[in-house]
Amino acid sequence: MSSFKITFMPDNVVADASSGETIIDVANRANLHINASCGGAGVCGRCRVVLAGGEVESEPGVYLSSEEYGQGVRLACLSYVVGNATINIPPESRADATVYATAQAEEETSVETLDPMAKDIEVELTAPSAADNLGDYDRLMASLTTAHGLENPEMELAALLEMPEALRDGDFSAWVTLFEDPTRPGRKVIGIRSAKAPKQVYALAVDIGTTTVWGRLVNLETGESRHSHGDLNGQISFGEDVISRIVFAAKGDGLARLKDKVIANINNLIDLMEKDVPGCRESLALVVTAGNTTMSHLLTGLNPKSIRLSPYVPAAADWPVLKAADLGIKVKGSVPLLIYPSVSSYVGGDIVAGVLASGLYQRPELTLFIDVGTNGEIVVGNQDWMTCAACSAGPAFEGGGVKFGMRAAPGAIDQFYFDPVTRTHRLTTIGEEKAIGICGSGLINIVAELFMAGVLDPQGKYVKEKAPELIRDDEDGQEYVLCPAAETGIDRDIVLTEIDVDNLIRAKGAMYSGYQTLLESVGLTMGDLEKVIIGGGFGKSLNLRNAITIGLLPELPVEKFSYIGNSSLTGATLAALSGSLWQKAGEIKANMTNFELSETPGYMDYYMASQFLPHTRSDLFPETMAARAKGAGK
Repeated sequence: MSSFKITFMPDNVVADASSGETIIDVANRANLHINASCGGAGVCGRCRVVLAGGEVESEPGVYLSSEEYGQGVRLACLSYVVGNATINIPPESRADATVYATAQAEEETSVETLDPMAKDIEVELTAPSAADNLGDYDRLMASLTTAHGLENPEMELAALLEMPEALRDGDFSAWVTLFEDPTRPGRKVIGIRSAKAPKQVYALAVDIGTTTVWGRLVNLETGESRHSHGDLNGQISFGEDVISRIVFAAKGDGLARLKDKVIANINNLIDLMEKDVPGCRESLALVVTAGNTTMSHLLTGLNPKSIRLSPYVPAAADWPVLKAADLGIKVKGSVPLLIYPSVSSYVGGDIVAGVLASGLYQRPELTLFIDVGTNGEIVVGNQDWMTCAACSAGPAFEGGGVKFGMRAAPGAIDQFYFDPVTRTHRLTTIGEEKAIGICGSGLINIVAELFMAGVLDPQGKYVKEKAPELIRDDEDGQEYVLCPAAETGIDRDIVLTEIDVDNLIRAKGAMYSGYQTLLESVGLTMGDLEKVIIGGGFGKSLNLRNAITIGLLPELPVEKFSYIGNSSLTGATLAALSGSLWQKAGEIKANMTNFELSETPGYMDYYMASQFLPHTRSDLFPETMAARAKGAGK
């Protein structure tokens, strides 16, 4: 098989390639990201690149016009290596990790009682002599049993190997790091340091999101948890949703490659923490992760294929205590790794962590907790009971399935305002850079504004006379020009098509009908809700009023809504700080009743009824409809 060189610009990275390989596979192997919602299956059209030199084997298709093809535009997943080539990856096809890989000043996560599962105790031993020649291990175990009251303590091999030098360096006084999981009684010695070393012990809390991986350093001595960093999930190169990644995992070494990506993310986060707090890596004594069910499988290298095959059960919902180093995480060999338990294949540990973080499990009020995303997850309940479900909202909230959709990164249109008098609009982008696409929150804001002005009708179709200068025909209906080519960073008009609007309507409808179905299953309605809690990174940028306007959220008084940020990361942090709260997480999981919406009577009827703006039932959104009638001039 012939070997060639592919040069990727503007990174100026040269990668070896074999004849017949796809450009996207070559880029992935070179650790270069090219957007591909479908994981390279050729069905999303997001992996646009420009052939700047040489040749590849490719053809125009449904996502690429003949004119664009003539200008050198190609789809990376449908372009095959036939010789040396130079490929330019344009801004709209690149991942801007800088928006994620930054420290954030967040409020500390605290607990009422600090009782971490990993802690340091100081031991003072009598030095051996000719008259007292007891071995180091026996000497230490005897002290832990008699002086510290531990019953049958165990010791990890890594700690055993540290012991001789640590004891002698400290004149037989040492810091002994103990770990005890309250759900599995028994204490283990996982580390030994000289008493001359500083007393410091840390945990790493990790939220493994489908799009981003966030980590927070937790000081287990003081309870401080101020250092947080995020990183774009490296698995995105193989698909932006969990189903795409499950499919990729079944291909050759796909599972190993997906695991390697997320482990690399975690190691990168630890490197960033080490810059904040030098020496913290050596003092890490615990790692706690929370993620959806698929992400937890991919973290461990456990095959997730059963998640998408009938009867749709995960290989693991509860997890044993693992060793972080065994997975490739660069910490001491004895550091335990705890993985949040899942409820079902699509209601994962991130939601269990979110319920813990939100306090829903101890609230008397009837509460709706939602995590808006590709796999929208919903919990309804209070301190007495909880039901949950997952609904496949699709990738629209992450910018997927939208012609110019993208994640929230510099250049993404995020704010939009339509003037009903002048019939013109103004918009802003993240970072105030030239527009290169539309992020999920921007999509919601655009659709809400256009609907309220009467530019969009309840079916999501454009009313051309409401903005005749901005609405034009395209091959699949009509489109609205958001930004002309001369003002963009991609030299193309950025538009919102009716197909884009339809994808958003389907996504928001999946969420709203999920709320209705869960509530009906326990004999309740939207009007019975006393509290709505929105978790997840997407919720932070969500315009509450606009989300209600399109029918993503129920029309309730705004004081009933609250946003709690990255609830998955907060839940992981709480578990690191408190063994009792980790135990509570297991109880929460056991007390959540899961509903499979597709098998729940009435769900499809609710779903079809929600496929309008904001809904077919105007009585569910009276204030929205009254305001629209006024704003649209009706």
